[in-house]
Amino acid sequence: MLQHASSGPRVTDTRPVLRWALLGLLLLATIGLAACQIIEARTRYAVEIVSEGQAWDDASLDTILDALSRLPPHVVKRLGSRHYGRLHVLSNPRSLTLSGWMPYPNGANFYTNQGGQNQLVLYPNQGVFTVLHELGHAYQMRLVPAGKYAWVFFQAEMRDFMAATRWQLLSSDEEVARASEIYELRFSHDGPSIWTTLSNPDPAEDYANSFALYFFDPDRLRELSPARYDWMRQHVTTDER
Repeated sequence: MLQHASSGPRVTDTRPVLRWALLGLLLLATIGLAACQIIEARTRYAVEIVSEGQAWDDASLDTILDALSRLPPHVVKRLGSRHYGRLHVLSNPRSLTLSGWMPYPNGANFYTNQGGQNQLVLYPNQGVFTVLHELGHAYQMRLVPAGKYAWVFFQAEMRDFMAATRWQLLSSDEEVARASEIYELRFSHDGPSIWTTLSNPDPAEDYANSFALYFFDPDRLRELSPARYDWMRQHVTTDER
């Protein structure tokens, strides 16, 4: 057996190990940030961000926290019915609820209390204004029974908003009582139109847009519609209930 001469101490290339270690730390940091955002939503706002099966990223989670931070505490406390527990926020491309229900054929953003749960379902990567719009629906529907969104028009608050913004409900009280969805009802509007698009031309969507713009850019709402700005200031930002 021949003995080979040694050329010196063996040098190990540690670069691959360091590279994987750095990637692991980056992954842990990312997971940690998302977990912190979810914990903040739960502890600071009592809002449950659902992570399992959802399509969240850090930017989308930041958007939720940004939107919630703009709302007065008494509004945050009343996001959805108090009988159905805390608001759950989901984000997935099929717009599925916790039970797997898909009310729209394409991706959509919506609040629902179907099944006795407060849920805000978002299509991924929405902006702050859109999130505020849906939070406006959650606040607006806080007193309606599960699946009876049309019944919001039995409430004095909603009828007061309609009077201030010149909407009129054409459907009878009997028709409202039979309806579940707002699109089943008939309305007229003889005030100035300030929105370029509404997902449905009704006062509930006008309310949600007004709510969103008030907390997103109040000066812009006051410029577009002093009546809507004043109503939001008097009825939403003031905790009289």
